[in-house]
Amino acid sequence: MYLFGGSRPLQGMTANLLTDPADPAAAPAAARPVPVPPVPVRPVPVPPAAVVPAAVSRAPDRPAARAAPGPPARRRGRFDPGRGRRPGASLHGALARSTAEEVFGADRVRAELDAGRWVEPWGGVLLPARRARDPLARAEAALLRAGPHAVLSGPTAVAMHGCTEAFDDEVVHVAVPYHRQPRSVPGLLIKQACVRESEVLELDGLRVHALEVALVEMLCTGERRTALACLEQALAALGTAAERFHAVVAEQVHRRRDRRGTRRAAELLDLARLGPSGAVPIVARIEAAAPANAFAGGAS
Repeated sequence: MYLFGGSRPLQGMTANLLTDPADPAAAPAAARPVPVPPVPVRPVPVPPAAVVPAAVSRAPDRPAARAAPGPPARRRGRFDPGRGRRPGASLHGALARSTAEEVFGADRVRAELDAGRWVEPWGGVLLPARRARDPLARAEAALLRAGPHAVLSGPTAVAMHGCTEAFDDEVVHVAVPYHRQPRSVPGLLIKQACVRESEVLELDGLRVHALEVALVEMLCTGERRTALACLEQALAALGTAAERFHAVVAEQVHRRRDRRGTRRAAELLDLARLGPSGAVPIVARIEAAAPANAFAGGAS
């Protein structure tokens, strides 16, 4: 942790030495100042002062061993928050346990956990207890647990894009490349997928699948009612761009490498095209006309 203290402005002291409340003409002659001719003073050469980097702390009792790191460079477009960020930095409170032990010490970490001030939602990651139910903090912790190149996916990613129908405060969905094999744990569902960095965005400082990619995963593998509701909500929010987005999602389904659930996804896309804005009327109409279990999950 670096503490940066602002430098205080020097408060200059001024005195008017050119005026005297007494009238010099009225003073006795003995009290009048005698003019003294100025004595020429030779300038004394002063060696140049050493230049101190601005980033070094100015506190006199702190050794200037190294400069404090500056802020990471901003990146435009697609963004990988793992690059250019100080190791161990946290945006939403999540912290790797190994980092916490390195910074605070293992005894302090155990004491904070025993006191209930910190929690360990999944092995190896910590959260302040007051943020244990914060969706952003849990998402950050999930990415730490899943490791490098992980990305929020499926319902979690769709919820990050603003689709309230996808919000789930119990399970965080994360995708990892095929060469990585972290296991799912209660409250954290990890899937292997083809993670293309061109389809990864930064939202609130976290790696998130693009909306069309996350929706395709939901349409193919998620619960049908929720998937259709999210698609309808997204189309309603896009307005005049809805048709174009619908075509983009259909293209994503068509070229999906994992063909499981693609036929079902195409059917849901057709339903979204035919129905009014808002998914609930469509879903209610289908559930009323179909058997009780006809609209449950299941890929085909």
